[in-house]
Amino acid sequence: QVIAYSRHRYRILGETLDVAVGNCIDRLARLLQIPNAPSPGYNVEQLAKSGCRGCPKIHLEGPKNPEGTLRQVGAPRNPLFVLPQAVTPNLLESGEATPEDLCFSLQETAFAMLAEVTERALALTRARHLLLVGGVAC
Repeated sequence: QVIAYSRHRYRILGETLDVAVGNCIDRLARLLQIPNAPSPGYNVEQLAKSGCRGCPKIHLEGPKNPEGTLRQVGAPRNPLFVLPQAVTPNLLESGEATPEDLCFSLQETAFAMLAEVTERALALTRARHLLLVGGVAC
C-alpha cells in the first residue's frame, strides 16, 4: 500500500488487490525454477542484471484506464501479477525471451508502477519526505 498522512488523516493512495510485489517476484522465481537460496528476490535481481536492455520490452503491463495509468484501487486483478503466470511459458518456449529478460522486465515494470503511485502521492500531499518500509522497499 501507499499511504499518506496529511491534514491529520491517513489516506490510501494505491494498493494491490491480489498479490504484493514481493510475492509476485517470488511467483516468477517459482515459474522459472530459480533456487530459493539465499532468496528468490535476490536471485531474480541477479538474473535481471543480464536481461536484454536493448531489445524491445516484454510488456507485462495490462490494460490502462482512460488517464493512461495502470488500474489501481478497484481493478478486478492487477495484470502485473497475473500476466507473468500466463505469458512466461509461451515466451520461453517460443524463444522470444530468456529467464533473464523476464526477470528484467518484471523488475522494471514493478519499479515503474511503484514510482508512479509514489510520485502521485508526493504531489498530492506536497510532502517533502518519503519513508519506504516493507520487504521490497528494504
